[in-house]
Amino acid sequence: MSPTLPSTTAQLQRDLQRLLDQAVKDGVAPAVSCAVALAGKDLPVLAAGKAGRHTFFDLASITKLFTTVTALILVDDGSLELDTAVGRHLRAYARGPKSAVTLRHLLTHTSGLPSEWRGWDAALSQGRGFDRQVLVADLLATDLDGAPGTRFEYSCAGFNTVMALAEHVTKTPWGQLVKERLLYQLPTLDITGTPRVERCAPTEFQPALGRGLVQGIVHDEAAWSLGGLSGNAGMFATADGLRVFGTALRDGLPGILSPGLAAEMWRSQLPEILGGNFNPADPGFGQGLGLRINQQPWMGSSGVQSRGHGGFTGTSLLVDKGHRTVIALLTNRVNPSRDGNDATGLRKAVSDVVHSFAP
Repeated sequence: MSPTLPSTTAQLQRDLQRLLDQAVKDGVAPAVSCAVALAGKDLPVLAAGKAGRHTFFDLASITKLFTTVTALILVDDGSLELDTAVGRHLRAYARGPKSAVTLRHLLTHTSGLPSEWRGWDAALSQGRGFDRQVLVADLLATDLDGAPGTRFEYSCAGFNTVMALAEHVTKTPWGQLVKERLLYQLPTLDITGTPRVERCAPTEFQPALGRGLVQGIVHDEAAWSLGGLSGNAGMFATADGLRVFGTALRDGLPGILSPGLAAEMWRSQLPEILGGNFNPADPGFGQGLGLRINQQPWMGSSGVQSRGHGGFTGTSLLVDKGHRTVIALLTNRVNPSRDGNDATGLRKAVSDVVHSFAP
């Protein structure tokens, strides 16, 4: 630890390290890493267990934030529109109830699509293997569970639909699109959809799916079937790399998004979209474009104005503009099995202790 750190910051580092060490000791995850920016200042990266400061972790659903920004870059350049029916581009959405679905619906989990698309499961059980073109067509054929704009239902299927939409209008593979339009604009090499296996914390042991120990390959089965980096999952990063992205979000994504779209990403969307169907007491609510808002179970009691996202593998990114705070917390809590601690307690504890030091 740097001896030049102010005493309060040094104490925060000690408190965080104790939390990480205890999480490993308690079996929450075998590998944990955390990078914090407090009052605009980056603190040293911390790690515990089988992780170092340069270990890459599977970000799981934090990937949805990269999907959101990539889609909004396409809105900025005129390739996509937030409030035009996606059926203008996708034949599968051209008629029937799905003809009302917009990109805004997809990015706010209000499209009416179900939470999951399980075409990958059917392909495996039928011994067909993974044909991406066939799988994407199956994804786009998914029926709605409700009318667009009438309810919130967190949907991985919706974000994979964003991927399919972006690929269709740009004629560019998703991984290439995200890399060229977004990742190349960030001042870090520590975010990728194609990590080196030996630098990655392993996730789940999945012999039933023929995968063995999953390492350096996306854990999420839907993303795996679609080739890796997808709309809902598949990004990998170090804690410091994710902090770089969080800092860009905090500062309005300068040089990446127009100020208007960056502000729209941050703004609470559901009261306007859902109208009379909006219930602020519902625990699922608190949603910008891609960004989750005030998710108390893990953002903590002081995270009322925080934005961010969590991931199934035990990851989270919290951004707070008011305190100029970023918390990138990465674990592989699904190693060797997803049946253990879901790391919510650790995420909340880390959020609470960082907020307690915020000016």
